[in-house]
Order: sequence, then structure tokens, then C-alpha cells
Amino acid sequence: MGRRKTTAQTIDLILTAAERVVLRHSVTRLTLDAVAREANLSKGGLLYHFATKEALIQAMLERLIQYYEREIAQQQQDDAAPGRWTRAYVRTTIKPRLSYPGEADFPKSKEVGAALITAAATNPNLLEPLRERFRVWQQAIERDGIGSTRATVVRLAVDGLWLADVLGIWTPSDTLRNQVLQELLRLTRDVAQDEVPPTTEKRACASTPHRSRRADDV
Repeated sequence: MGRRKTTAQTIDLILTAAERVVLRHSVTRLTLDAVAREANLSKGGLLYHFATKEALIQAMLERLIQYYEREIAQQQQDDAAPGRWTRAYVRTTIKPRLSYPGEADFPKSKEVGAALITAAATNPNLLEPLRERFRVWQQAIERDGIGSTRATVVRLAVDGLWLADVLGIWTPSDTLRNQVLQELLRLTRDVAQDEVPPTTEKRACASTPHRSRRADDV
């Protein structure tokens, strides 16, 4: 007789099953019955952990956040230069889009997309925890030592590519994806010219004395 799964293992099994349902059949087919069947659990067993579909989606989003933050932290381990957080975000987000390989190797890049799409399509209010993390991540981006505007532009480019990829709007070739990745990483390092805030520029211009017009200037 095999060992009984722990609560954490069962919850992980349920969340992965929910993400598979979304990927295979679309968000409209995400029901507690469908997830229970995919996870090979009884409906009662699933309800013990998630009493509602909304609670299930919330847990999917929490796993999304935990996954991203764990990956970002790992990507920074061997990088101490300015822009390290931004580079970690770029590498974590722009990964090759993997095909669905089956039971054992459910790709994390698909999991996070499934969780986000599920929440947005069913109840936008459930995205609030993710919105809060995005605000925290933006603060980290702006304090990354490469200029807040430059870092934000890189982040927006990354987010746009990820969203287009996950939604199936457009997926770049592996070659182009790698080229884009390298260019975005270059932007986090090539910071020889510091950003000058517009207000500073205006003050500098205002303080520069203007030459009086002379006859020989005409």
C-alpha cells in the first residue's frame, strides 16, 4: 500500500491538474468536477482543500507569484552588477515556450500563463495579489541602479512578449527570441549615459545666460 500524500502534495496535485484543464480545454472548462477528474480525486477530496472555484484560482495565482520570485532570486545568485534584478526578471520571463510534455514535466512557463489567464477571465478582482506583487517588482526595477526609465522600458518589453506568447497572439522563432533576450540584457548593462530627469534639464537650461543680440549676430 503506497504512502498517503501530504496536504501540500495534494494541493500541488490539484493546482497542476487545474492548470492542465485550462491548457487542454480552455478556461471555460475549468470546473471543480473537471479538476477532480484530472487529479484522480473524489469531488469531496477536492472540496476539502478548495471549497470554491475562486479559492482554487487564488491558490493558482499564489503559486504563480511564489514561482516567479523563486526564479528571480535564483537568477541573481551569480550577478552582483547594477541591473541584476532587471536581468533576472528578463531571464525568468523570456524562456523558450515549451510544448506540453505530459504528466511528469509540466512546464512552469505554461503554468504561470494558465493561472493568470484563468483569473483574468473569470474574476478580475482575484488579480489583486498579483497587482500588488507587480508594484513591488516595479519598485525593485526602479532601484536597480540602471535608471528607472531604462529598466521600466526593458520590463514592459518583456511583459509584452510574454503576454503575446501565452495568449497565442504571436510567438517568435527561437532565433529571434534569443536575439531579443540578448538585446534586452545588453540594455541592462549599457548604461554609460545616465538618465537626466526632464526637470533637471529644464533647470539647467533656465540657468544658462542668454547672449544679448548684437548687430554682428544678424
